[in-house]
Amino acid sequence: MNGYIIEAYNNMGNAYTCRRLLEEGKKRNMDVKMIGVHDVSVRQEGVFSEGKKLASVDFVINRYKWGKGKDSINALAKKSYNPLKPFCTYINKFQQLQDIESDSFLKPRYILSDGYADYELLNEYLGKRMVAKGLEHSMGREIFLIESKEDLLKLQSYGKEKEWLFEEFIETSYGRDVRVYSIRGEVVGCMKRQSESDFRANVALGAGVTAYETTEEIRWIAKDIYEQTKLDFVGIDLLYGKDCFYFCEINVMPGLEGIEKASGVNVAGKMMDMIYGDFL
Repeated sequence: MNGYIIEAYNNMGNAYTCRRLLEEGKKRNMDVKMIGVHDVSVRQEGVFSEGKKLASVDFVINRYKWGKGKDSINALAKKSYNPLKPFCTYINKFQQLQDIESDSFLKPRYILSDGYADYELLNEYLGKRMVAKGLEHSMGREIFLIESKEDLLKLQSYGKEKEWLFEEFIETSYGRDVRVYSIRGEVVGCMKRQSESDFRANVALGAGVTAYETTEEIRWIAKDIYEQTKLDFVGIDLLYGKDCFYFCEINVMPGLEGIEKASGVNVAGKMMDMIYGDFL
């Protein structure tokens, strides 16, 4: 069995998530190679990397969001993880809020607009403090706490064509959230992320992680999201509300370092087991 991990560059095999997937693939006698979108060219004759035409493979693992190059690499595989259509759809945070529902969480109030939005309208609908999110970035990039008109004006530097998702700020979740890792709707690990210096709880921004109990409520959320999105692997971020969780967002290519260290679960192994089982 053979496959590609699609990332930004060919040389990313030492990045934690890629390294773990390569290790677990090797244990299962799977021939897995890194393919960087920025290191390929797409021609009429096929897809080329480092001067060589890429062969067809059994599977690809999508770990890069941008551009059309990833689509051409996906076309070389019998199966894609996550499948390309929901992967591309649910990169977008606005689409997530539009599509994903569950009786086990609430959703924050939101407005889709640009950096020139009417501050008084935002303030009236969302509250004095709100969060502005770029629609497709991850790891805490393009997420800002808006507490004044001056904060809103800073978004105008991105241009009028830039859309922002403005959400009510869930005060009870300041600097903390819960990350759930789900494989086909089954929870394989949970962790609490806590920042001591930032309203965002991203590990990439320095938040600490600890294990978190998998509750029945969390299990239902994972099942609901899988049924609606058909994403094989997904990171689900939940905010602490007063009485129940709020939906924050999902990540279609979640990293493994935090969840494996916090939970002690071999998540990479479970991912590769799932892929392996699809070809038996």
